[in-house]
Amino acid sequence: MNTAQIATKQLRVGLIGSGQRAASYFRNVPTDMAGSVDLAAISDPDHERRGAFAGLFDAQPDFHDDGVEMLRDRHLDAVVVASPNDQHVAYAVEAMRQGLPLMLEKPVATTVEGLSALWSAEQARTASRTVVGFVLRYTPFYERVREIVRSGRLGEILSVQADENLGTGLTLMQYQGWRQDVGHSGGWMLEKCCHDVDVLGYVLGSRPVRVHSMASALAFRPRAESEQLPRFRPAAGPGELDFGDEATKNALRSSTQHSPYGPSGLPDRQVATLEFDNGTLATFTSVMAQPRSTRRLRIFGTEGLLEGDLSARTLDLSFPDPAGGAGTTQEHESVQIGASGHHGGDEILGELFWRLAAGEDQIPRAGLAEGIDAVLCAMALQDSARTGMPVELADLRRTVFGASEPVA
Repeated sequence: MNTAQIATKQLRVGLIGSGQRAASYFRNVPTDMAGSVDLAAISDPDHERRGAFAGLFDAQPDFHDDGVEMLRDRHLDAVVVASPNDQHVAYAVEAMRQGLPLMLEKPVATTVEGLSALWSAEQARTASRTVVGFVLRYTPFYERVREIVRSGRLGEILSVQADENLGTGLTLMQYQGWRQDVGHSGGWMLEKCCHDVDVLGYVLGSRPVRVHSMASALAFRPRAESEQLPRFRPAAGPGELDFGDEATKNALRSSTQHSPYGPSGLPDRQVATLEFDNGTLATFTSVMAQPRSTRRLRIFGTEGLLEGDLSARTLDLSFPDPAGGAGTTQEHESVQIGASGHHGGDEILGELFWRLAAGEDQIPRAGLAEGIDAVLCAMALQDSARTGMPVELADLRRTVFGASEPVA
């Protein structure tokens, strides 16, 4: 299908879960497809929010309380699933059964049984693809890091240090609405940090084979108000996502803000070690309650060092003197990004999905296999933190993928 045909094809799209993440997909429709994406149906039990969502996009969709019912009752061309994490499986399985192009938010499921159901449905698909919302893979920053690693300039990659630190607003988001309930979210590694374990594998071109982790809630535990940091008391205000325009945030912001100092199954810091199948060792650290939100990494190779800061959009490279002298060569890069959220990743991911939905042959940077693998790794990290023991991933992969396990 050529570009002109794609631009004029009318797409009847169903949405399940009308929150802020879903809005980013509809904000990032390619310019030449403007007017061709018809938000035909929304499923969300929150009547006020789904109405506000439709208003944001001047749409007049049919409203439904049940996503499976919507998929069965409406004739649709594509579907976006952005409901709470524990609800993904039933909606995604039905969309795959109907052969619809599917934009599935991460984490794709919160149980091993759910992952198995998704993989079985994907294997039985007769048409189209599943795109998983691992937006970090689509950011110019991580794509440039991947290019440098794969160029061989750093030599053999020995180790990686990566971190994600949450500032005040993003910390509070972990305790907003359903996210603070691990029964719905699946836990912190699943809900927040599966992005990070996924993008490490993407950059390295490798999969984790063994993980070990420690986590606890040191600051955020039940304690007297006099011991609480004022900026995290409920009266301080709601949490804030690190993407999205103000109109969307104001219209769709959750009104349920829980206190980080209440009983919770969430840790406020976690440290993970990962061994990849190419031999690279990595550490990943995530900490709440920081002065600002950051994502950074250092990649240590036999021929060079890469130090990157996503928020600063900078990469610094260091190379030794080939002759063995004391001198080093330094290079600095500023990474150019687009105007969309997630450091330019939202517009690239959005364009891929909408063109795929319109019939163009697009290859997602993360499909269902990658979505499942990241969940298995996050589950293993949470299990390791609970038991204190390392976890091998091979058995988990065999449980879900069976004989159809994809080749890394």
